Amino acid sequence: MSAKQPLFEKIANEIKDKIEREEYKAGMLMPNEKELQEIFSSSRTTIRRAVDLLVSEGLILRKNGVGLYVQPKLTAQNILEMTGVMKNSTTEDLKKEIKDFYIRKAGKFYAGMLQIKENELIYYIKFVQKSKLSMTLDVLILPLRLYPDLQVKDVQIINTIELVNSGKYKLFELQQELQLILAGNEQIKHMHMQEGAPVFKLSSVFFAERKTPIAIQNRYEDAKSTKYVVDFN
Repeated sequence: MSAKQPLFEKIANEIKDKIEREEYKAGMLMPNEKELQEIFSSSRTTIRRAVDLLVSEGLILRKNGVGLYVQPKLTAQNILEMTGVMKNSTTEDLKKEIKDFYIRKAGKFYAGMLQIKENELIYYIKFVQKSKLSMTLDVLILPLRLYPDLQVKDVQIINTIELVNSGKYKLFELQQELQLILAGNEQIKHMHMQEGAPVFKLSSVFFAERKTPIAIQNRYEDAKSTKYVVDFN
């Protein structure tokens, strides 16, 4: 006669099922432990043990002060191995600070790039990433209909590639263009650069299958302190 399965294991398996059905999508914020207590009508201790099990199995990420995230299926390293993508040779972690997060109409320019109507709604997200040695300014554009549940916390925690891959369409291809430009108002304001200083602008367009554009990102970095490499392996 087999032993009865502990309750925390049953709950962990139910959460796994929700992840497999994409009720809890990869890379996105899921209910916190208090909310899981209500969902499963269980004690804090039981839920904590269930979550601990899923964390140990690599299915869930616990971010202190933020909540629980489903482990992303696609990471930045994965996509770099799949494509000949340009990347900053600096490998240090950068602290992210959200400057703008709002919804607006696409307008003619972004509508053309995303192949949507001019009055369709998009997320306009601007954030700075910085460390002791470097700083970047990023502008990320996402169609609202592809990311209806997007939250500021998602942008704060998840890297851009994982975020783009969390929408209704999966990331299939990435196209990039690197330019050397002069610092303008945005770089002066957010990156504390001098007017006319050299800046690298890395423009990225993310595509699903059949060349369907799903996101746009523009990254700005100080050209004096940044080196880029192109990896075709």
